[in-house]
Amino acid sequence: MTYINKSLSFLLVISLLISALFTQFSFNVSAATIATAYINGDKVNVRTGPGTSYSKVEENGISYRQVTVLATEGSWLKVTYMNGGVKKTGYIYNDTSYVYIDKNDPNLDFNSQLANFPESYRPALIELHNKYPNWKFVPDNVNCTFYQSVQLQMAEMRKQVQLKYHPISWRSMGKGSYDWSKNEWVNTNGGWTGASREVIRYYMDPRNFLNSSEIYMFLMQSYGNVTYTADGLRSIVANTFLNTDEYINIILNAGKQSGISPYIIASKIRQEQGDDGRSGLISGTYPGYEGYYNFFNWSASSGSSSSSNVIKNGLEYAKKMGWNTKEKAIIGGAKMLADGYVEVGQDTYYYQDFNVHFTGKLWHQYAQAVHDARNKGASLQKEYADKTNYTLVFRIPVFKDMPSSACPRPVENDSLNNYYLNNISVSGLTPSFYRYTYAYDLQVNGDTTVNVSIPDTASLTCNTAFPLKMGDNTVVLSVKSQSGYKNDYTIYVNAIRDCTLYINDGNADNSVSTVKKGDINGDGNVTVSDMATIRLHLLGKYILSGNPFSAADINGDGKVTVSDMATVRLHLLGKYIIK
Repeated sequence: MTYINKSLSFLLVISLLISALFTQFSFNVSAATIATAYINGDKVNVRTGPGTSYSKVEENGISYRQVTVLATEGSWLKVTYMNGGVKKTGYIYNDTSYVYIDKNDPNLDFNSQLANFPESYRPALIELHNKYPNWKFVPDNVNCTFYQSVQLQMAEMRKQVQLKYHPISWRSMGKGSYDWSKNEWVNTNGGWTGASREVIRYYMDPRNFLNSSEIYMFLMQSYGNVTYTADGLRSIVANTFLNTDEYINIILNAGKQSGISPYIIASKIRQEQGDDGRSGLISGTYPGYEGYYNFFNWSASSGSSSSSNVIKNGLEYAKKMGWNTKEKAIIGGAKMLADGYVEVGQDTYYYQDFNVHFTGKLWHQYAQAVHDARNKGASLQKEYADKTNYTLVFRIPVFKDMPSSACPRPVENDSLNNYYLNNISVSGLTPSFYRYTYAYDLQVNGDTTVNVSIPDTASLTCNTAFPLKMGDNTVVLSVKSQSGYKNDYTIYVNAIRDCTLYINDGNADNSVSTVKKGDINGDGNVTVSDMATIRLHLLGKYILSGNPFSAADINGDGKVTVSDMATVRLHLLGKYIIK
């Protein structure tokens, strides 16, 4: 047994909280289909019947949670959910502005399941199926884009890395994570700071963990529609104190009553009590607390390292809860595990750490460590890896607009993710420049210079001159960090006439004044060589861009034409002077 303080004990227990609101029903599809509705709103009313004239099931409604859809009646959804350990049923108005319905059938054969996943998921799932033929893979469609979800996790340092153990290249220099005035990272939670965008992408991309070691972060820990057997449970508790008929029957019953997989309950008890189960918390004979049990270490904490205080506090709590039999203690403890996360639908380690179903809002996430879900999932490997005949269900997120391939694991070195501009300076820019605002509007009436300032060791990786057409134009400024990653700032430019937008990052040759019309090669003179270069451009044998393009555009109409070449010829003949 591991003795821990009160807060850590609670966090370890909470980490296995799970959710199973999946039941069989009819929803205009087969009876096996499961429909999950995500309530993406605050204080949404639940009625006792399909109409506003019916009374409320919840006085204050329900907010940002998952419910199971039982049926539809007109514009209303009949749903069921848990609240305070009590199963409730009611009706919610099906307003698509805050209700998103996802339908799945976990009983499909593997090929049918596979067809519901994007192509980029399939090779890994096929390999897993070949090794574990009874596993089921449920695609869980997320009603927001992968980009949106990553951006939310970046905000306010929602996901963090350790300053001591993780490389600098994994640290964010984004809002709240980096103090640009002091050139140092914000230190929070005793040595943690914000995780970089690239690290968050890696840990949020499900495709990176579809292997036999790490897929357990997607394991549905709820009771679900899986058949649990005594033999299956015995294989998990083999060579432990739980391998008795008494414990097997109690744990199977606890799964049914709590809504948690009995396999997960058994694994959790092993984590808390060890394989030998010799703790006074579950002996039933501890002096002063004879006949009381606490298998999940609820409130087993102390203000010191004294193991006796830990046991006494835990058994005092068991006495308060009336856990005076092994069965009451295991069932009661399992129900408490379910209360927190189960009631809102976070039934995997992934969803406990990345609560992605609520667009524009982050709510009820367990851990800030960016790798937490992966690590906890991997910890289950020893429980299941050699049990190839088990039926396990994995609920795997599928985002809108996912990258075509899995986001790579970021480089590990001492380079900086400094891909933010320090400033954009030009008259008329709206809104005013802010380092973490990436879209701007600008109106110009002729050739214009935009001055930008970039951090040391970063670089601008875009053209320094953008020909503009009269009307609306889009200019993208790309900033490359020392770590090699890029960030884009977009300026939507409305041009009164054809002209050029110049970008000056501090180099003298990037400004309007240094572009001499007709001087294509930048040697300070207008020569036959310059005219020949324009001719090659017109023939398509050489493409001008940036400052050379601007120098060739003699009349400033945003194009390089025969007229421009003719003007250079007249200049060389002394019949016209290019100014």
